[in-house]
Amino acid sequence: GQIRDDLKIAEAIAIPLNVLMLLFVFGAAVAAGLPMVVALGSIAGSFFVLFLVTQFTDVSVFALNLITGLGLGLGIDYALLIVNRYREELARTNDVNASVIKTVTTAGRTVFFSGLTVALVLASMILFPQYFLKSFAYAGVSVVLFAVLASLIALPATLALLGHKVDKFKIRRGDLKPKESGAWSSLATAVMKRPLLIIVGTVTLLVALAAPAFDAKFSQVDDRVLPASNPEAIASDQIRDRFESQIPVEVLVPISVSIDEVNEYAKTLVADQNVVSAFTSDSFIEGETVSPLPPEQAVAASQAHHRITLYTDVESRNMDAQDLILRLRAIEPPVDGTLIGGQAAIFTDSQAGISDNLPEVLGWLTIATLIILFLFTGSAILPIKAVILNMLSLGATLGVLVWVFQDGNAMWLVGDFTVTGSLDTSTLVLVAIVTFGLSMDYELFLLSRIKEEHDNGADTTTSVSAGLQKSGRIITAAAVLIAIVFACFMTSGVTSIKMLGLGISFAILLDATVVRGLLVPALMRVAGDWNWWAPKPLRKLHARFGINE
Repeated sequence: GQIRDDLKIAEAIAIPLNVLMLLFVFGAAVAAGLPMVVALGSIAGSFFVLFLVTQFTDVSVFALNLITGLGLGLGIDYALLIVNRYREELARTNDVNASVIKTVTTAGRTVFFSGLTVALVLASMILFPQYFLKSFAYAGVSVVLFAVLASLIALPATLALLGHKVDKFKIRRGDLKPKESGAWSSLATAVMKRPLLIIVGTVTLLVALAAPAFDAKFSQVDDRVLPASNPEAIASDQIRDRFESQIPVEVLVPISVSIDEVNEYAKTLVADQNVVSAFTSDSFIEGETVSPLPPEQAVAASQAHHRITLYTDVESRNMDAQDLILRLRAIEPPVDGTLIGGQAAIFTDSQAGISDNLPEVLGWLTIATLIILFLFTGSAILPIKAVILNMLSLGATLGVLVWVFQDGNAMWLVGDFTVTGSLDTSTLVLVAIVTFGLSMDYELFLLSRIKEEHDNGADTTTSVSAGLQKSGRIITAAAVLIAIVFACFMTSGVTSIKMLGLGISFAILLDATVVRGLLVPALMRVAGDWNWWAPKPLRKLHARFGINE
């Protein structure tokens, strides 16, 4: 209920702000409405897909936020790219049909493989066992695919119908067609004059931002994720303050073990520093003392198990609870088949579900990115560079999230929340994967124009300068607009939604400015012709399977 109400507020803020920004960025009222063709198509289609998925499996309510944010964001991204290229071709040929065709074979090609990359990145979350993260895979993949379909079918059809009227009801004066030279080409030229200085400076900045991440502590959401004024949060806070916290851990011992052996095992468990006391079927254990229960309090064992209830002094969903469960499970039980459960154990197993599957997810992300970027560029160097830069950007974002939400800083920016001294693991995974995907989106936007210039015979320096000029404004405008969408999530009273909003909006703005505007041109200038290098077997592979216009 809280998320549903918060989503209405976020949308009420984000949509009017984006309309104003779209009018400014596109410069004409008709063109500014085109991203909504993509956004509404992708959001409506994704909600339908999610409805179908709910008929077969559980879906997290948080997936609604992702669909809304990504639907609006990708609608803006892809419409900006396609409309910008359409204007460029229309100014060059003055032929509507030829301009639409050229737009789809160039910008449309970029959208297709950008969407494919983002979809594959988001699909990686299906490898996690938690339905929370699987939900974002369902939502993310569907919204990207519908955004691509709307961009390649509905949007070009609309442009063909509009023709020259795409610039009707101009808001900005002057010619709206893209300029061949300007601020972005000047920036690229300035950066490439001092590439090593730029590389050292930007990498130092990213590492400094990432520094707090080394002290990250992980947990899962509990009642404190809600606003402090929420009745559930008030009640739980009163219990913490006024009553001794004794979170139970449940232990089941097979019935083949005698009750005396169960009591001895319980004594070894109670010896742990965080276990306060224990109840078995017939005894209360505190420290070394075993007190028989009165007959009316004794509990008969089930047909299969004896039950031990341990009372502890730790919260059930943080790293202290995880350490406790691991220590208890390391104690040799009286017989195989002994089980340790409860909320702390659920948290521990959930964390293990993420950490155990993380290598597969990282492998999926890396391999998918390397393959698609290689097929797109024919280079063995550019895909590796893209993955490394994305990791640097993600590290910086994680550092900022630790500084804000774990340490309790910048509440003036994100609004009030309960500081728990830890970060929700699942939300961090979601932020990391979504921002990785969107970063690859912008990487393809930039590389497509640089490669096009290079394929037309320009050297690397000229290609980078011209490519950044033709894509820099699009990338930055798209990043600002999508950042507005996600930044509005910070109005939510739910802390994990605030994290999602700040994490994605910060990462996108950092990537579109510092990384794409400074670090990429500097690195490409240093690499020179090596940017386009690939070993002979890979060159043959690209010649056969490469993605060309």
